[in-house]
Amino acid sequence: RDVRRTDARASRASAPAPRDDDEDVDASTFDASTFDASRRALLALAASTTTVMVGADVARASPVRASMRMADRGPVARAAPRPPCGPGYATLRDAGTYRGLATVDREGRGLRGLLPPNVVEDDVEVRRAREALGQCDGAFESYKQLVALQTTDERTFYKLLRSDTERLLPLLYTPTVGEACLRFGTLIQRPMGVWVSSDDAGNVRELMRNWPRDDVKIAVITDGERILGLGDQGANGMGISAGKSMVYAACGVPPSALLPIQIDTGTNNKTLLDDPLYIGLKRERDRSQAYDALLDEVVVSIRERFGPNTIIHWEDFAPRNAFRVLKKYYSAPDVVTYNDDIQGTAAVTVSGILASVRALERGGDVTQQRVLFFGAGQANIGAAELFVLALTKRGVAEADARKRVWLFDSKGLVVRSRASQLSDDKLPFAQDAREETDLASAIESIKPTVLVGAAAVPGAFTQKVVKSMSKLNDQPIIFALSNPTSKAECTAEQAYAWSNGRAIFASGTRFPPVRFSAEKTFAPGFANNAFIFPPIALATIVSGAKQVTPDMFLTAAEALAESVDANLFAVGAVYPPVDRIASSAVAVAARVARAVDPSIDLDTWRARVQDYIASNDLFDSL
Repeated sequence: RDVRRTDARASRASAPAPRDDDEDVDASTFDASTFDASRRALLALAASTTTVMVGADVARASPVRASMRMADRGPVARAAPRPPCGPGYATLRDAGTYRGLATVDREGRGLRGLLPPNVVEDDVEVRRAREALGQCDGAFESYKQLVALQTTDERTFYKLLRSDTERLLPLLYTPTVGEACLRFGTLIQRPMGVWVSSDDAGNVRELMRNWPRDDVKIAVITDGERILGLGDQGANGMGISAGKSMVYAACGVPPSALLPIQIDTGTNNKTLLDDPLYIGLKRERDRSQAYDALLDEVVVSIRERFGPNTIIHWEDFAPRNAFRVLKKYYSAPDVVTYNDDIQGTAAVTVSGILASVRALERGGDVTQQRVLFFGAGQANIGAAELFVLALTKRGVAEADARKRVWLFDSKGLVVRSRASQLSDDKLPFAQDAREETDLASAIESIKPTVLVGAAAVPGAFTQKVVKSMSKLNDQPIIFALSNPTSKAECTAEQAYAWSNGRAIFASGTRFPPVRFSAEKTFAPGFANNAFIFPPIALATIVSGAKQVTPDMFLTAAEALAESVDANLFAVGAVYPPVDRIASSAVAVAARVARAVDPSIDLDTWRARVQDYIASNDLFDSL
């Protein structure tokens, strides 16, 4: 029956078909037998590419299809074994090896036919990545493009990051990383790291063994409970651990030495719990001892897998855990650890105050400053403690130094009459003064020279507040450090306008230049922790320090402040521009290393830091 149907179709095909009058075909030259043979050959070829008949009676099979009658069927057909796949396909998915059209040794890696034939240099791939980035609409789209590049072609990513640091850092770190954490569940390609959940308790060693790199020097750990000024973001906090790791890399720390880690013990963010795209555990946060036990297991597993000198960098923990976790592991024997939110923010804040005092037109004395910290969380308490240390190093008694530091929390001024309501971290700063719940009134009462905001209360520095500071000081020092931008206490433009251009202003998120008058344009400073934690890590690694001390952070703050020159002061900046972040990291790291071991001179320490960076530059990105 199949043969008859095929023959009938062949007969119809051989008959002259009706054609349009304008077709350029000579029917007299049409050879039906030749056409029929060609058609049969093509049909047989098509059938042979889809099925291989093993041991069948091929003579009884139609060239069009196998017979459907049971009697006409041969033994069961099986697919021909597929030859083993070459290594090239895996290479395309190895971000450490794949370099786009700049990938080397294509023959040896089995890439022939899997890449276009053109071979280019690395700089062409960097240009390609730069052009692709330029086609993105908005910061978040740029973030996604960069993460996609990092997860596919590390060499090009880090070359681009180190060549365009000033442009890329705000896309990979603050302020864009905040939006990335909020929308982390929508990302198809996510930054790499290790995820440790409550369900992994007892098996964390196995998770650490799954990480492909052996030379990890820094583990950046978050539990996602206090991401920037955005609150509890649960497992989405991996964005901040990965972002910090990218900053380390931009400053010269080898990417292979970095390990982002997300601790997931649940979230109390109802929006995330109700979100079908949320990537973390769908349960409320574990507040039991199991939380501490999991942290212990993580720290032990990291040190067993990567060595006892591995730096434990705590990031964006809520105040309820941040201080106690830092104190616990800081006091543990030989655990090298710090909390960037407490100590890194403290150092960059104190650095800004020191530089601002240098910038005062009439000159200033750091020991005579009175600082009011708006917000009494881990950032400002850490800064308050480090400022007290700075004063004591300059000869001020600790009791007197603490009298020059004031805190203003959600209930008002931190004073002794509120002692029963205060946490242990706030008590040392409780002053003998009346209670005050209005910020402007508090300013008029205590007469601060410096106002530092880190409370994530947008617009808290109102016109009345700024004018009160300006009334008391010829050049009020005003820092609006909350980030992202939407959480800033005031904008740069507001600070300059309301102070009649007299304020020395810095922010936690970079603001654009402000044209104040025809003669004056301000380019305010950006109080970025990125100027602190990378050199602290570099100094710790190079010097072999067994503990990261407050003195090391104060040294970093002083070194950074001293790098701000008269040209920067002239435009209102009290921090270096971001394009100097890598060179600043080397200079600050050398100063910190010398503080660890003063027996070695500064030039030698600088050379050692540079040698460490250069010898571990696996991607030739410097």
